[in-house]
Amino acid sequence: MDVLQSWLLVGVPGVAVAAGLFVGRSQLRAWLGYATLLALVVFFVVVPADGISAAAVGLVAVVFVATGRGMNRDRDYAEHHENRKRYTTRAGSEA
Repeated sequence: MDVLQSWLLVGVPGVAVAAGLFVGRSQLRAWLGYATLLALVVFFVVVPADGISAAAVGLVAVVFVATGRGMNRDRDYAEHHENRKRYTTRAGSEA
């Protein structure tokens, strides 16, 4: 398997799945995303003459760690839909 085939068959779908796992602030999904990126790094290290791809995927993981995805501060973060109490429209009885 050459570099192009490895990216088309494993790399692109793997990075898409990992990016999808980092959407939102779920710690479990973030750790699954890190595991997916780690599996991709291991895969690209094993592919002959493709060490630069492993470094590129590893860089994506470093960026996510640097932004704090899946860390302790995500536990206390509430999404806008989690702390919304009511809709902002007026009640039907008021005119």
